[in-house]
Amino acid sequence: MGITTDNLLKQLSNIRTLSELQTFADAAEGAEYTLNFHEYLNDLIQSSPLSASEVIRRSGIQRNYAYQILNGTKKPGRDKVLALCLALNLPLEETQRALTIAGESVLYPKNKRDSIIIFCINQGKSVQEADELLYELNEKLIQ
Repeated sequence: MGITTDNLLKQLSNIRTLSELQTFADAAEGAEYTLNFHEYLNDLIQSSPLSASEVIRRSGIQRNYAYQILNGTKKPGRDKVLALCLALNLPLEETQRALTIAGESVLYPKNKRDSIIIFCINQGKSVQEADELLYELNEKLIQ
C-alpha cells in the first residue's frame, strides 16, 4: 500500500524550510502513496472472511452502486462508508480510518447520532440493528 502514514509524518517532522515544505506538499498531493477508498475497501474485503457480495448484501447498499464503489467509479458518502464498515464488522479505529480515506468526517462522540453509531460499532451490530436503534432514538438512519 505504499508509504505509511508514520513514514510521512517522520518526513514532515524533518522539514525545516518553506521550500522543503512546498516540495513535500506538492509531492503528497498526487503521489502513489495516496490510498483511494475503493483500494482500501478491497484490501479490507480480501482480508475478511466475507466475500464482496456478502459485504454488499450485509451493507444494504444497492448492488450495482456498491460494485461501482468497489471498482472506484463512484465515491461513497459518509453513510455508505459507515454501512460498509458495519457490514465488515470493523472496529472503531478502522472505521475512523475508512472515513478519513474516503474524505468524510470521522465519528464524533459529542454528536448524538455519531455516538449511537459508535455504540453500534463497539457492540458489533449490523446495519439493520444500527438503523433500528437510530430510529428508536429519533436520528437519521444510515440506510
